[in-house]
Amino acid sequence: MAFSNISNLNLGDFLQIAYSEGIRNQLSEDYADWEMIQQVREGDPNGRQLNFLFQSSLGPAAVQYRNPNFSTNFPTAQQISSSEHTAVYKELETTVEIEYSLWKRAEMSPAKYAAPLAVEMQSKNISAKRRIAADVYGDGTGVVGRVSTATDTTGAGGSVLVALNTGNTFSGFVGLAEEHDLLLAFEADATPATAPTVVGTFYAWRVKDKDRVADTVTLEAIDASGAVLSLTASNLASTDYFYRVGQPSIPNRTSIADYGTASEVMAGLESLASADGRVIHGITMSGSSKATVKNGGNVQFDISMIQSVMDLAKVRAGAGVYKWKKLVTAPEAVSVLIDSRETDRRFNSMEDATRGTRVFTYQHGNDAIQLQSSEFCPKNRAYILPENKSSKGKVLEFHSSDFSAVKMGGMGEFHLKPSASGGHERKVVSYMQAIQTLICKHPAAIARIENFTV
Repeated sequence: MAFSNISNLNLGDFLQIAYSEGIRNQLSEDYADWEMIQQVREGDPNGRQLNFLFQSSLGPAAVQYRNPNFSTNFPTAQQISSSEHTAVYKELETTVEIEYSLWKRAEMSPAKYAAPLAVEMQSKNISAKRRIAADVYGDGTGVVGRVSTATDTTGAGGSVLVALNTGNTFSGFVGLAEEHDLLLAFEADATPATAPTVVGTFYAWRVKDKDRVADTVTLEAIDASGAVLSLTASNLASTDYFYRVGQPSIPNRTSIADYGTASEVMAGLESLASADGRVIHGITMSGSSKATVKNGGNVQFDISMIQSVMDLAKVRAGAGVYKWKKLVTAPEAVSVLIDSRETDRRFNSMEDATRGTRVFTYQHGNDAIQLQSSEFCPKNRAYILPENKSSKGKVLEFHSSDFSAVKMGGMGEFHLKPSASGGHERKVVSYMQAIQTLICKHPAAIARIENFTV
């Protein structure tokens, strides 16, 4: 006979339910890149935008040799070239929502009911930090990924397995897709992609699973209430790009005037450390204003790429001006480099017995470059980030405010949630907001390696 729980006995429901150590989170809470970006944080944002100056020329033509017997004039003057650039602050918002009865009981009995509220608040805080950490490696368009192939599993509870594009031209990355996040597909020109054929009303694609090794995401179609819809056909094509639901502006990827204002999403290293002639914050990424970029030639990542790009970066930016201490890339790329430590003496491991940490470094001249991995950095990208040895300020600057609750007049942090049918739901919500932008004051000092395999 089948096993019956004790709750089936008379009065069995009166026994307490035992929980083991509270809630066990099943998702990553890591946001190491947030800690990295906080290290280059400047003051709180003021005003609607941030302006800064670039100097792109020293006026070298004004320096000339002269023949003392024939020269009658000094060399023709050539003034320095400078330009002013603008970074628009981007706003990041988050909403916390809980049932009113739970919130009220948390007020009455904090010891018993405050924990669920604390978990909700903490989770939103972690999610916001992970969002910023992911955008550090984005291009400012908010793209999550581009379809390469789509394989449907139809019927009730059906899903689509999407292999994402992994070409060198940035079109997102599997690491940018968070489990349970909601996505919509658009064409390159920002027109909505063909909607899936479903039973019901399609609202969004929800990330059900992702596979970093295979660069795939599994998506399920849902309606506005979050219910999974029966799938007949996903209708996804290789020209479709995924963006997060709620992004106000979807950029036309065929004609982006400035990646700093292409969308409401903060522009990251993909644009700030580029050399393809794009415009970011009014800066054309070419000539003296471009980053130092090494094309890996679509072969396996190796130490020679680090050596060559650092040689060039120190020539372009000045070896005595900066210290290069950090190489950030995907964990898969770090693993490839670690395999090289036995054959190259410039690759070292360092262990701090006091703190119990062990790091791998690559020695380039006087610079010990520490390898760091990021789940959000694409597998075919590596960034070697400098620190200024002088008092001229940082190369990367993160201008941001802290997350703060949105309050109106004498109202508190929590408000009753308005109902679409009038009145209010029995739920309370709290809104938080932060303002931020990331700028690079000397792109040539950032050494970037791209187009390699792992």
